[in-house]
Amino acid sequence: ENMRTIALLAAIGAASAFAPAGVLPSSLQRPGARCSNVVAQQQRHGAEGTDAYTLRLREASGMARVLQALPSAAVLSQLAMPIQQAAAANAEYGLLEGKGVALVHPAMMFTLYMTTLYTGYQGLKWRELRTMGDDMKPLQVQVKAIEAKIAAAGEEADTSAMAAQLAPLKAELDGKSATRKELMAGGYRDKHWALSSTILASGVAFSIEGATDTYFRVGKLFPGPHLYAGAGITILWAVAAALVPKMQKGEDWARTAHIGINVAILGLFSWQLPTGFDILTKVWAKVPWTPIAQAIVK
Repeated sequence: ENMRTIALLAAIGAASAFAPAGVLPSSLQRPGARCSNVVAQQQRHGAEGTDAYTLRLREASGMARVLQALPSAAVLSQLAMPIQQAAAANAEYGLLEGKGVALVHPAMMFTLYMTTLYTGYQGLKWRELRTMGDDMKPLQVQVKAIEAKIAAAGEEADTSAMAAQLAPLKAELDGKSATRKELMAGGYRDKHWALSSTILASGVAFSIEGATDTYFRVGKLFPGPHLYAGAGITILWAVAAALVPKMQKGEDWARTAHIGINVAILGLFSWQLPTGFDILTKVWAKVPWTPIAQAIVK
């Protein structure tokens, strides 16, 4: 009820402040007011020229607007005072301190967590494709050797034993060749690179956004497991990305380190989930959608 009264008074004051200052119709004016308006605004002095008369009327009209707005402005300033005090007390950043902005960080981090799982799957598939050629080379050597022996023995020789030895090797080689074609068609390398770039850019950006949002709402940060794990993940993202040039040059140590770092990132990410969910429940329960409106109600 109090909020409705304040809103009504503010609307009346605003309408009064910006209402035209012209003369009301004579039927709506008191006799004294009609006479006063005619004398002050419409009576022309005998020696007054047309330009001077017009200028005087404009000045009188402008002064009337100012005088008319002063009481309404005073009322509005008093009505706005609680809003100004509330904003200066704990909501100086406005909606940046609201629940809507506060929920951006957990939503993005959960999305990045799921994306990390999928990106890891893409990376393992690309690794499988890349190493499959090395796995197939011994089989190819064995198949070629047996085929050479069969060809050297001639058609009259009994090559059934060698053929029996060749059959499972060829079947295994054909299976690996088919799997390799499927992996190549999947485009795992390009997908892994694209998703990894997205994780790096979004992860660093929204890690900083999360800390900034906390500072906006509370005025300080809270050192603890969640903050430390987030900082560690951000650093490891940068280190994992820095290894890519060495990986492209075929350095196995860089590839192994890249995989190990991303396993550590996934572990820290998973370890953050309970503390992140605890923070999310507190934000949902305590942070208002509109901080200024919440401060007024209090």
